[in-house]
Parts: sequence; structure tokens; C-alpha cells
Amino acid sequence: MEPVCLVEPVPSSGALRVNPAALGLLRGLTRPLHVLAVFGPRGTGKSFLMDRLAGQGEGFPCSPGIWVWCLPHPTQPDQALVLLDTEGFPEQEGDKTKLSQLFLLNVLLSSVLVYNTRSEGDPQRQLDRLTYVRDLPQMVQVLDECSWENSFLLSSVLPSFVWCLRDVAPDPCLDEVLEATGHELDSALSSPQDLEDSPSSCVQRLFPCRKLFRFCSPRVDGGHGEPPSPADQLHPTFQEQMGCFKDYVLSRNPKTMVGNRVVDGAFLADFLERVVDLLSRDKPVLLSEICNDLQEGDDYSVGYPMDPTGGAPPRRAAASDAQPSVPEPKRERVVPLQAFRPAPPVLAQAAPGTAQPGTMEEPMCLIENWPGGELQLNQRALGLLQSFRQPVVVVAIAGLYRTGKSYLLNRLAGKDRGGFSLGATVQSHTKGIWMWCLPHPRRAGHTLVLLDTEGLGDVEKGDTKNDAWIFALAVLLSSTLVYNSLGTIDQCALEQLHYVTELTERIKVKAAGEGGQQEGEDSAEFVQFFPAFVWAVRDFTLQLKLDGREITEDEYLENALKRREGQPEKLDLPKKYLRQYFPSRKCFVFDRPAPRCDLPRLAELPETALSPEFLEQTQCFCSHVHQHTGTKTLPGGHVVTGTLLGTLAVTYVNAIRSGAVPCMESAVLALAQMENSAAVGEAVAVYEEQLARRAALPTESVQELLELHAQCEREALRAFMARAFKDEEQQYQWQLKDKLDSKRSELCHRNELASSDRCTAALMELSQELEERVCEGSYSVPGGYQRLLDDQQEMVEKYQLVPGKGIMAAEVLQQFLKSKETVAQAVLQTDQSLTDRQREIEEERTRAEAAEREAQLCQEMQTRTEQLLQDQERSHEEHVRQLTAKMEEDRRQLLAEQQRALALKLQEQERLLREGFRGEVAQLGRQMQNLRKEMSRPQRSRCVVC
Repeated sequence: MEPVCLVEPVPSSGALRVNPAALGLLRGLTRPLHVLAVFGPRGTGKSFLMDRLAGQGEGFPCSPGIWVWCLPHPTQPDQALVLLDTEGFPEQEGDKTKLSQLFLLNVLLSSVLVYNTRSEGDPQRQLDRLTYVRDLPQMVQVLDECSWENSFLLSSVLPSFVWCLRDVAPDPCLDEVLEATGHELDSALSSPQDLEDSPSSCVQRLFPCRKLFRFCSPRVDGGHGEPPSPADQLHPTFQEQMGCFKDYVLSRNPKTMVGNRVVDGAFLADFLERVVDLLSRDKPVLLSEICNDLQEGDDYSVGYPMDPTGGAPPRRAAASDAQPSVPEPKRERVVPLQAFRPAPPVLAQAAPGTAQPGTMEEPMCLIENWPGGELQLNQRALGLLQSFRQPVVVVAIAGLYRTGKSYLLNRLAGKDRGGFSLGATVQSHTKGIWMWCLPHPRRAGHTLVLLDTEGLGDVEKGDTKNDAWIFALAVLLSSTLVYNSLGTIDQCALEQLHYVTELTERIKVKAAGEGGQQEGEDSAEFVQFFPAFVWAVRDFTLQLKLDGREITEDEYLENALKRREGQPEKLDLPKKYLRQYFPSRKCFVFDRPAPRCDLPRLAELPETALSPEFLEQTQCFCSHVHQHTGTKTLPGGHVVTGTLLGTLAVTYVNAIRSGAVPCMESAVLALAQMENSAAVGEAVAVYEEQLARRAALPTESVQELLELHAQCEREALRAFMARAFKDEEQQYQWQLKDKLDSKRSELCHRNELASSDRCTAALMELSQELEERVCEGSYSVPGGYQRLLDDQQEMVEKYQLVPGKGIMAAEVLQQFLKSKETVAQAVLQTDQSLTDRQREIEEERTRAEAAEREAQLCQEMQTRTEQLLQDQERSHEEHVRQLTAKMEEDRRQLLAEQQRALALKLQEQERLLREGFRGEVAQLGRQMQNLRKEMSRPQRSRCVVC
């Protein structure tokens, strides 16, 4: 069938009316229904999204009212799929009554409600545009009179809430948080709303299951505006995101009504008619009354409890024995959080994430070098890099073109065939920066990232500025930089390494305003960001001898880097800056791997055809790089994952493209903000996982519950501390504390509900016989009052023996006895065996007992309040304890880095003194003095969480 209008506004009055033809189509659906409804602002692509779910191209028109499309369910053959597309609400508030009614119909008819918006500004503001959610508790009730709060009962029958945020910019950290928490909406909200009636707070209160799915633009060109036509190709990332969204919404349970009863098309059609009629008369919608009336008046094929195992519904004969559909209170028996959301997966706490998405079969271009020298990130490669959540060890290779860099990286990858492409002509082969991510051969749980850079000095390109940026990016992204050259380390080789002298022009350490002029920056500040340096000298034919004695490869390098007074600046500067910026240096020399005639097909040669000396030298080189190259870290020791490395690449390339100089401090601060936000989400996920694993509600005491919360909070804090960094004002720890405080309040509330449910059920069962005697008039006889008291006392004693009642046992009993006072008074007044004085005495005794119970309840409440206050202080102390430990560890790491830098400066100072550079010795002495002052200075960060 094609989509048809189900509910439309009457043009003259604006009231809603139902299309009889659409109702007829619904009544023809005899299977259980899976109903998906979409609601949101105009022009956000709602119909396009529903058409994608239908999988049939264009379908829904952009017309007023609610349109319905009935289809076979694509994955559940025993169900029918019903899609509801609703007109969008305007930017400025229009006919609020009509829109509130349309929203209500979406909520009541659907099993999954999709709220669709574009990403425009603060996402929280887009959620707060859903003002219609505030009217739900006033427009619809579950029971006419009940002891439970209506909002709580509504939450037991409302659909899953799925927010689709469209046309978003890439945010790998937020996507990681959403994936880790099962797309939980709360993990993406900035902070709890202060206003209890704000739309976002109402969504959190009314919809127990809340999800968020983010979508990039569906257009291949990344543009916004009109969605692509069915014939147009969709963006691959959008297709992937759509697949995740589709899998989730289509896997939800079929539509149910109060009492957890699955409905078919006939029931839904009649239900819709009744609700629209009530709305037209401005009457509140009473769900239990409508459902009971419909089930008593008609014989529906699916109006019975859903089989929790997913089997087919019982036959009609069996359905006649079903109980009336009165909503049952939620009972949280073992795992409390499962009623609200599935337990999220636990992320690694020792290091930021250990998931391994798989090995790259072949290298990919990460940073493209377009004609004209413009650098551009390859989005597909970037996405793949950011999917690696393990710590990364990054080895980049740079050097002149046509010197065998790619071949050396293939040896590091352990590949005899394939890998980085090799060129066999005089032309430069590799363009841009290519990436290959592999499992690290020596370190479990780490990813080895190999970066092959475009050859420097290509005569065909003739753009030294572009070469300098390529070299700078290799330095910024790597933990070990391999510089590859041919022949020997002579004057020519050092002149070709002039890119080292230009690093201060290409890279800033600090942002402006904080000592941000590069002239004033100490080389030690660069060192803490820069990688280790390995010089690979290829086709080396000399003997490693100096002054008649054999020397090592490292001594060969250090001898080549000796500075002499009076040397030309062109030769001296590369030595000076190489020694300053790369104090950790290593050298390897390599024989020619094969005869010259075989070099064009070097990648095809078996190892037996290669020089044994070359193979031995290559083995030593690979062993050193695998064993000694450290994990990529940020200043302070924070470990970099593939996700963070990709974000660093984005930050640096964007700065270069904008004409700015990449600032390492700014990049780290931006990373810290994203990583700390993700750390908050991960910590909350850990809390919920721990709670789901440990909790069994109701608990016997508040103290037991608070101890449970404290254990989960402790683990959550550990997860946060392991991942967060540079949260110097504890802004993100404040956010976490607020979220955990809310979790504690939610846990206490749900513990009370679970206890109240269990106590109420026990009292109902124990008082059944007493109620029957009251109805039969068994106490309306002389002496009946005393008999009533005796039976009631016996019931109370049995109630006291019921195990597992929880913390609400006394309060629920008090409410129950208070509700029976009217019956007791009536029996007392009609008991002819008592005199008036005896009746007065009994009334006074009853009042005294009630007052005593009230006093006991007040004492219990005061004790609970004191326990909660004590727990707040314990929570504060735990936050301070873990934060202080982290600050001390960060301080130790910083001091260790500064001590290493000081030791390296001392070595360099001694060497400069021997070489006669007294001016530079004095300058280095001042730098060392400043560094010692910095080391002796007390730490600037202080604990502000309180």
C-alpha cells in the first residue's frame, strides 16, 4: 500500500478527525504491530528518514496531519510494520493545541517515538524545543484515581524515545561515548536541567528508554538543504549511521497498551477513534478505561499479555482467562537499571579503550597533497584511524624522495609482499602521508601506526614550503621519526635536513597570550612534544672507523653533529636544531639490499636474493623500533589512542589550511575537552554497569543502599581519573559529581518504589481474608470490634515476618492502617457490647497508637536524612582522595619529564662547552635555571571539588 492520511485537521475549526479509509486499512492488520512515529520541526528530513526505514524510495508526502504506511516487518515475519509521519511544527510556536494533540497521538500510538531535528547550535536547545512533552501528564492519565504518581505510571506505558540529530559535524569522542553507552541520550546531554518542567527534564522523567542517534548529511557532497532523491547516491557514513539506527528501532518490541498487552490493527484503530473523540471534546484521555472498554466490548485477536519469550500470542479461548488490564507497578527484583536502560559495556579502566576494530589489509592515504600544495584529510582513512581505541605507537618516516622509505616501513610491518607501494623510477611515488595500522608485534593491546610521507625535495614539485609542512606533520604526529637518507651523513646530507631549522616557523608550543611568541620558547618545551629521532643511512659503503678505532653507528651520528666555531650557518644550524629538538637520537646504517640491476623489483625479491648484511641490519633496526618506540603521549603522560591521534591530525591540518601555525598547546587543550567529556560518559557507564551487576532492590536499609552506591561511585571515579587529563579547574569532575549525585537520588527513589511495591503486595495478600470478613459483615456483631483488632494485629504480625520488604515497610504499613481507620471506626460505633466510655477509650488508644507510629516514622526519616548527609560527605572525601592522588601522580610525571629535560640540557651544555660555544652555554644555563625554578614551584592546580 501507499501512505494514506490517518489523522487530519478540519480546515474550518482546526479540530482533528480520523480518515475512515485509513482506519479500514489498520483493521485489516491481524498481526502484532510495530509502530514507529516521527515528530519534529519542519524541514528536518522526517519524511526522508521514514522513507529510508520503509526501504521503498519516496513515499510520504509533505502534508498536514498524520500519515500512515503499513508494511510487512522486514525482520519479524509475525509482525506488521506501521510508520507514522507527522507534519512538522514551525520555528515560531503556532497552533499549540493542535500540535500538542498530534504529539499526544504520536506518543500513544507508537512503540518507538522518533524525535527528529537538525544540528543547529546547542543540541540541548533542539531538545528543549519539544515543549509539547510538558502537556502529556495533563492530557493523559493511566488510572482515574491511584496512589501512584501519574508521571510514574505513564513511564510504564510510553514508547521508547529516540532522538535523531541530523546533519551533525564529526565528533569522534561523542560518537565513542554513545557507542559505549548503547546510544544513551543522557550520556550526550551537557548537564541536568535546573528547571523541573523543562522539556529535556520531562523527557528524562516520562520516557524510561531514551536514545540518541547522530547522522551526518546524507548528501555525498556534505551539503545541507533538500535531501537527495532516491536516485542520488547517499554518503557512506550516513548509510552506516542509518543502518545502526534501523537495526535498533526495528528490534524493539511490538506495540503494547496498559497491562503490557500487545495490540493488533483493529484494536489500534478503535483506540485512535476513542482518543480523537475525547480530544475533540477537551476531555482527558484515561488509558485504563479506554483499554478495558475496548477489550470488554470486542473480541480482538491480540489483546492479551505478550509472551516474554517472543512466541506467538495465545488463542482467543486462552485470552478469556486474562486479568483486566490494570497497570502493574514496576518491580525491580534483581537488576534495577534494566528497567530503564540496558547495561552498557565496560570500557577499559587501565587505559583509554582497548577495542580492536581489525587490522588494515593495506595502507591508505591519510593526508592528501592536492595539486597546488593544499593538504586535505581523507575522511575514510580518518574514520578508520579514529576507530582504533587502543594506545598507538606511531612511527613516521621522512626523507628525500626515491630513497627507499616505503620499503623500510614494509620491513617494519613485517611484510615481504604488498604494503606501501614502491616506485622504480626517478619520479616521486608517495604523495601526501599514507597510513597503515597494524597490531603491535611486541605490545599486546597496542596499535602500530606507520606513516609514510611524501619524499622531500621533489624537483617536479618545486615547493619547499609544502615539503616543510609535510615534515612538520610527521614530527607532530609520531612518537618516533625515522629520517631516511642515502650514502653518508656529510655536509650535503645535513644541508638537505634544513627542514629541522624551520620547525619553529611551522610549529608553536604555546598559544598567544601565554608566552606564545616562538622566539621566547625554550627548546625543552618543544622536546616534550617531539618524537625520538632515528637516522637511517641507506646504501652505506664506508667503514665505521674514526681515528683508527671502530665506532658504533650512534658515535658516527654524534661525530657528524659536532659543531665547530666558524662553520657556515647553513651547515651549523641543522646540527644545532637537531641536537636541541631531538635529544633522543639513534643511527642505523644499511648496506645496499641487492645488486643495482635488481633494485627496480626489490619488493618482488625473496629474502635469499637480498644481502645478508642488509637483512641483519634491517633486523636490528626493526627490533629497536618495535622495542624502544614509546606509546604516543601528550605532555603529562596522557596516552594517545587512534581516536585522539585522528583528532590531532584534524586540528593540525585545519590550522595549516587556514594559514595559521599549528599550536601544540591549543591542540592538547582541545583534545582534553573532548577526552574529558568522553571520560564523564565512560564513568557514568561504569557506574551503571557496576550497579546492574551488584544491585538487588529493595535493600533492607538506607545504609546498605548507600554502601552499594559508594562502591559503584568509586569504580566510576577510577574510570574517570584514568582517562581525564588537564581538568585543572575540575570542571568535568564537577559534571561527573552532579551526574553521580543524580544517580544516587534516582537509585534511592527506585529503591523506595521497589520496597513500596513489595510491601503493598504483601499487605494486599495478608489482608484479603480480613477484607472478605468486613464485606460479609462478620464484625458487625457484639464484640466485633475487638475481633477486628485481633485479626488486624495478627495480620500485622505476619506482615512483620515477611522477608525482603525494604526500607518502606513501616511507612507502607502506616498508610495501610490509616486507610482502614474508617472501617474500624464504623465497627466500633456499631458494637453494642461496648459502652460510650469504652468507645471513647478505644478511640483515644487508636489515636495514641497512630501518633506513636507517626513518631517512629519521623525518627526513621530523620535517620535517613542524616545517613544521606553523611554519604554526601563521604562522596566528597572520595572525590578529593582520588583527585589528590591523580594530581600527585601528574606532578610526579611532570617532574620526571622536567628532570629528563634538565639532564639532557646538562649533557648539551657540557658538549657546547667543549666545542667552544660559550654564548650558547650561558643561554642554556639560563634555560636550566628557569627550569629548576619551574620544578621547585608548587603545583598550580588545586582541588576545588567540594
